[in-house]
Amino acid sequence: MSTDTASGDAGGSGLDGALRDAFDWYPVAKKEFRDAIRSKGLWVLSFLFTALFLIPGAQVLLFNEDISPGAQDIGMQYFISSSYLNIVTLLVPIVVIFAGYAAVSDERTSGSLKVLLSLPFSRRDVIVGKVVGRSAVVGVPLLAALGLTGLFFALSQFTFKFDVFAWFVLFTVAFTLVFTAFVVSISGAMSTNLRSLAGAGIVYFYLSFGWNALANSLGDVLADYAGIEGALRWQIVLFVKLLSPTQAYKTLTNSMLGEGAGAAMTARYNMFQQGQETMATICGDVLNGNPSVRQSMFGNQTVCEAGGSGVPLYFSDPAVFASFLVWIGLAAAISYYTFDRVDL
Repeated sequence: MSTDTASGDAGGSGLDGALRDAFDWYPVAKKEFRDAIRSKGLWVLSFLFTALFLIPGAQVLLFNEDISPGAQDIGMQYFISSSYLNIVTLLVPIVVIFAGYAAVSDERTSGSLKVLLSLPFSRRDVIVGKVVGRSAVVGVPLLAALGLTGLFFALSQFTFKFDVFAWFVLFTVAFTLVFTAFVVSISGAMSTNLRSLAGAGIVYFYLSFGWNALANSLGDVLADYAGIEGALRWQIVLFVKLLSPTQAYKTLTNSMLGEGAGAAMTARYNMFQQGQETMATICGDVLNGNPSVRQSMFGNQTVCEAGGSGVPLYFSDPAVFASFLVWIGLAAAISYYTFDRVDL
């Protein structure tokens, strides 16, 4: 980021002036966003997000087969769960990585970071401003792409459920901002662009593909070495699973797509693939549901139906969403701790 106007817009009026007076990091965030527009980075991101979201959206709009009223009613939920869930969790983070991995490390290698810090900005202001600025850079085209996706759903033959789509937008934007905070924070902790890119890639791979294995392995360790069995073991495993932003986003979205009082319970229950006895324990003793065995084409399966007391508060949607957002502050705090101690 160039520094010629990072502090040169001083004064200001209206909302801009109020934000500048209230937050020391605001000029850094504003300049970060303006630089993205000047470098056409925002337009590139807009194209990528539009392509990612509108390709399946076009399928929705062009879907003209005769379907039953029941299929029309759940069509939007089906497309979100079958297409958009994977797009958001697998592809959007890759776009975010390339949008933010050089946010701080590039200025460190070029020397402009020293110039920025010679202005009346602390290292904390720089990190927070960079996170907020890059979040705006990513968030604006994402919201535009989501808005067009919503328009496609509204024009299709599927029933457009505004509340369901609004929750999907909220969770998707929050997930994207969490990953943006990760990537920018890693950039602040690394000395070169290559190391920043590698660090962001490792975090992406681990959160997307390795976290569940960690949680399941932890359950095995608890049983084999600590003697922790039954409900407590699976409560700990579920808690660890939900600490992953990727898993939290998936289960929140699946809960939103479900219907009825047991939607959240079903979404948490489907995070497990264990034997019948274990699944019954998870349903009844961890999620307060009513387990029952039903015969299917794949053999007997344990299904979990809603119980009277509902999912425990600490596994509920609001609790998962709150822990989801904590990652934004945690990522920035870790980056600041590292950034504040390095010699530039």
